[in-house]
Formats: sequence, C-alpha cells, structure tokens
Amino acid sequence: MPAFSHGGVRKDVNLFSVAHFCTTGLKAEEQFDAWRTLHRDTIELLPTRETSAGFAAEFSSWQLGELVLTHIAYSGAPDRQWRHHPKSYLDHWCLVLARTASASGWTSEDLSFRSLAMPFEGRAEDSEVITLYIPRDQRPTDEQRFDGVHGLEVSQDFAPLLIGYIDSLVRQLPHVSPEHAANLEMPTRALVAACIIPQSVYQEAARASLGSVLVDRARNVVRQNMASPDFGPERLARLLAMSRSKLYRLFEQSGGVAHFINRERLREAHHRLSSHRETLSIHAIGNEVGFIDHSTFSRAFRREFGYSPTEARERGLAQSFVDEPETAGSAEPCLSRAS
Repeated sequence: MPAFSHGGVRKDVNLFSVAHFCTTGLKAEEQFDAWRTLHRDTIELLPTRETSAGFAAEFSSWQLGELVLTHIAYSGAPDRQWRHHPKSYLDHWCLVLARTASASGWTSEDLSFRSLAMPFEGRAEDSEVITLYIPRDQRPTDEQRFDGVHGLEVSQDFAPLLIGYIDSLVRQLPHVSPEHAANLEMPTRALVAACIIPQSVYQEAARASLGSVLVDRARNVVRQNMASPDFGPERLARLLAMSRSKLYRLFEQSGGVAHFINRERLREAHHRLSSHRETLSIHAIGNEVGFIDHSTFSRAFRREFGYSPTEARERGLAQSFVDEPETAGSAEPCLSRAS
C-alpha cells in the first residue's frame, strides 16, 4: 500500500515512518494540508491566508537506533504558525536547529531543546530545520535531567559543537547503512546530554534519583498485575513494601496512584492494538489489562489517546503496509518509507 493518497499523505503516515517526502509533486492547494498531515503527531500547523497559495517543502529522516534525525528545507514557504498539545503516546525530547538563509549565507541560527510531553507554540520563517528526536527509555535519571531543560536555548559554549555534529550527520547519514547508523545512538545521546544539561540539573536529578527508581519499580509491578481488575493503590503499596501515604506522595505530581495504574493499563493496550501481530480481539485485550466492561475500556482509551481501540488497531494494520515497496514509476509526490 503506498504511503500517500491522491489528496496528499495517508492519515496513518507520520514523520517517524517516512524517509523522504516533498510537496512539489502535489497541487499548490494540496501542499500545506499534506505537510500538515505529515507533522500532525508532533505539532499542529495552523493554516494562514498565504499557505493556500502553495507550500514548497522537503523532508528527510534517518534512524540512529531508537533516535530519529529529520531535516526540513523550505523553498519560499510562507511564515508558519504551530502549537503542540502533549499526547500520551508521544513524549520524545527534541533538539531543534532552526536556520534562516539569505543570499550571503545563514542570517540566524537557533538551537533549542524541548519535550513533546509539554505544551509549546511558536511562529517562524526558517529556511532549514534539523531535529533530533530522543525517545524516553529505561533510564529514569535521563528523564529527570532532560525534562529539567525543556525550552532551553543551548549555551554558546556548546552550541557550535552540537551544530557541527548534527550538520555532519545530515551530510553523512545518506551514505551510511542503517546497521552502522544504529551504532551512533549512544554516543549521540551522550553528547547531547553533556552539552545541554547544566550542573544544577545534574544535582537535582541526583536528589530525585531514588524517586525515579521507585516509580520504575511501581511500573514493573503494575505491568505484572494489571490483568487483575481489582489491582489498585493498596495492593501496589503492599507489593512495594511502602506505606500508602508515601506512595501517594510519590505520584501526587502526576495525577495520583490510580491514574498512574490506569494509564499503564491503557498504554499496554495501545501497544498491543498497534501491533499487527496481535491476534486477540479488542475485548480480550481490554480484559487482559484489567477492564471487565468493554464500554468502560473504550471510553477510557478514547479519553487517553483521542481515538477508539478500533481506530488504534486500524492504524497499526495500516502502518504495517508502509514497509511494502511502492510501485515503480509512480507519479505521486516524492515520498519514500523509512528503513
């Protein structure tokens, strides 16, 4: 199944699944909507009077293990306005290099760091944007450190080092195999952390490390027991050998213990529904993560993710087709799949 339709980018395609896309193969009035669809999971691009007249832009991306590096070049595209509302299934950190060009070269360079787990909005007329997406993983201390620098403009001491490095990646990655590119994940992540995290944040992360370990332990306990509908805060406290008051304090900044448990149930359901290899029915998956009533599960799922369990399964099935080779000689816009 091709990753585009006659109206632009297919609804199940996003910038994490596409290696290359440009709008020039589309009609002028379709270009902005296609570009907007491509970015819908990370930012909401807002249409303006100028965007309807054409939106020339080109997108490329590469995977470095679990990291994703994207490069965007705008060719006379109008000013852009965007906003981001956090989505529970997408909480990456982003290192963003935005540039504005002139006939004599770059007139401005802005290197910043932000988290997709937090809201933000902006306006720009950049000519080039390079973004490194860093997923959250099993390093709780990194989560504390990176979240502490959301919205940071990288200091002038380290900005040239990071700019030179990501520029080099954009130049060289087209010539590097995916297997070798994966080896760059850890050194790239380490370099970003060394350059953006101030000493004060390291100290704060050290003080919070015990809490992070406890949250990670709690998450593992929830995953092991979520099939039981009766599993709740009291049993979690017993299994962690922790008083209920201490457990409640641990999660009071993130919506409470019950919210944490419910969110882990829903995330597991979302993960399974998004896998085309999962054969259980939606109702059975809901039961296995602790929801007895199907309608309760569906309402909670939609409230958490913004779409129904059925839509999540359809997205997962559609995404599995993105990896299929496209028909040679297609006259559609220049879009190719990520490796």
